[in-house]
Amino acid sequence: MLKFHARTDVGLKRKHNEDSLLAAEEFGVFVVADGVGGRKAGELASAITVNTFQGYAPQIRAGVEAFAAENNRETRNAVLTLLDQAANASSRRVYESAAATGRQGMTTTLVAVAVGGGAAFVVHVGDSRAYLVRNAELRQLTDDHSMVNELIRRGEMTPEEALTSRYKNVITRAVGLYPTVQTDTLHVELLDGDRILLCSDGVTDMVPVPRILEHLIGADLVASVDRLVVSALEGGGRDNITAICIQPEAVLEAEAVVARAKAMEGLFLFQDLPFHARLRVGQIVSELFVTPGQRIVKQGDLGDTLYVVVQGQFSILIDGKQFGELSQGSHFGEISLVDSSPRTADIVANGFGHLLAIDREGLRQYCTLEPALGNLMVWRLLQSVVGRLRSADEKLGKL
Repeated sequence: MLKFHARTDVGLKRKHNEDSLLAAEEFGVFVVADGVGGRKAGELASAITVNTFQGYAPQIRAGVEAFAAENNRETRNAVLTLLDQAANASSRRVYESAAATGRQGMTTTLVAVAVGGGAAFVVHVGDSRAYLVRNAELRQLTDDHSMVNELIRRGEMTPEEALTSRYKNVITRAVGLYPTVQTDTLHVELLDGDRILLCSDGVTDMVPVPRILEHLIGADLVASVDRLVVSALEGGGRDNITAICIQPEAVLEAEAVVARAKAMEGLFLFQDLPFHARLRVGQIVSELFVTPGQRIVKQGDLGDTLYVVVQGQFSILIDGKQFGELSQGSHFGEISLVDSSPRTADIVANGFGHLLAIDREGLRQYCTLEPALGNLMVWRLLQSVVGRLRSADEKLGKL
């Protein structure tokens, strides 16, 4: 059964609460929006955004139910697309309202989650955040769209310097700044006991991460959120404070969830990516469940897919002869992501197995949509191919 608690507070310094929240429990849709603009303009921007998501909630719920009925890349990405559409509809409505009422420049941050089918789907713009609480650890699911975060990524500012920078609250993406907005979307599978926190920067600026975790690992969800808000007030309460903590129903196949996460984490393409980025890249990953004797790759065929072994054992056969085996964490076919040369071996399942798959077109599309993350993956792919060439050269040199 889904549980949640939501709370917002004006704080100690502001006259108006420009934060808005949505807790549409019946649809499994939750939203935090932190308005910007003053003169109640930020309050209007955030209210328009949560109202827009309220209107989209039935569609989002239907998408989540389709995913729950048939978990695959298409149904998963369909939910993420709906969340992106809701965010862009919000941006258009805020932009148009600002133009109509003379409130140009009113904008809002956005972080929203749809839960169901053992998963959480997140859309994010700005510096409001989503966190995952799992096994007494706090993992940030979103990456701030802010000036200081960009400077940290470039190595021009340390996280410690960012805390006191005068640019700390300058965001680089916002709902309503333009009719359309670039969002970050991601999907995370849930385990028993997981909690999702959505919050405005009135929480994260006032409460250190260890304290946030300390408040959220209590058994009582209501008390956890209330303690978090009180802690933000005690920390200075310089901004509006909004937090929603959700404890969704988890999937039953915890072992499979852990195995998939481990495979994603260990794959060479993703080794330079932080946790939240690996979740975003998950949009291009498909799953394949195989039976004993099933041939995954045929020698001589053209291929366009990289495979990663999540569970099971697979034989490598060259001209029908056993050449080796692949087990959990192994991958094969990475060169096919950039080249259509014939496969050099058969890959056959020794028993029941589970694979992750990334195809060339999916990678190409993702690199177009997310060039920064795409460049990191392409660089890792290039390093892998170069490593293979060097190995081949060494073998030739010994002949």
